[in-house]
Amino acid sequence: MLSVENLTRKFSSNIAVDNISFKISPGKITGLLGPNGAGKTTTMRLITGFLEPTSGSIYYDQKSIADDSVSIKTKLGYLPESAPLYPEMLVMEYLNYMADIRGVPAESKTQNIQQMIEVCELQTHIKMLIGNLSKGFKQRVALAGTLIHNPEIIILDEPTSGLDPNQISHIRNLIKNLGKQKTLILSTHILQEVEEICDDVIIINRGKIVANSEVSKLHVGNQVLLTLNTNLENLKKALADKTFESITPFQNEEVPKGFFSYLITLKEDKPELIFQKLSQSSYQVREMKLYKRSLESIFEELTKN
Repeated sequence: MLSVENLTRKFSSNIAVDNISFKISPGKITGLLGPNGAGKTTTMRLITGFLEPTSGSIYYDQKSIADDSVSIKTKLGYLPESAPLYPEMLVMEYLNYMADIRGVPAESKTQNIQQMIEVCELQTHIKMLIGNLSKGFKQRVALAGTLIHNPEIIILDEPTSGLDPNQISHIRNLIKNLGKQKTLILSTHILQEVEEICDDVIIINRGKIVANSEVSKLHVGNQVLLTLNTNLENLKKALADKTFESITPFQNEEVPKGFFSYLITLKEDKPELIFQKLSQSSYQVREMKLYKRSLESIFEELTKN
């Protein structure tokens, strides 16, 4: 398990990461989401040991990276946004080189390289110069080098940035397959990417964590969509102020004549209170359900201003 406690990083007077704490469990893909400049890359560089924190602690399986960085780094695979590739090398030369600097034992080296060639589908490109590859294949080569030592935790910073749709699809499929076996942290500002491949999401804005949740649970907050046969004024009277923060009309073209839809924001996460209140009235409830918000609307709300 990765555990981050009260992590802060300052650059002169600028606070890039501001007292954040979170835990990431094994065997999941966690998305690190935020607008440009939010602190995502700095956070990744801190948890991989490439930067030292101003304050706070980082633990891998209860071992502090400050005390045991060499051992811990052998368990990490980190792919920064600007992948460190050598255009004058052949793909096979690069994989051999990465296996050596990652400390892959001689008896495992050939097997590890072959496995990465298959996983990243590089079979037809191993004798090509890296400088002659498309951006999508360069990213595959960089990913193969990141995984060559079979790391337990994989950390990827904007791995699909600048790729075309077909290349993005391939890299995302690779990430999904890796996430079935590894602990994987994915930094991105692409909302669709988080929804498509992540189990959990941490949203960062201005160096602070503003959300930390399972992706599926983040969509459902303390809002109820209600359709019944009364106007807004009567509904507010029936529910009483103690049960809701706000009630707003909701545009719903499928509502039959005489019925109206409303979006209710609850004071407590107890939608059953709405049902209890309405059961005491004479109104006919056609539909009542938890309102699922889009990740886009959630992101905009949490990162505005």
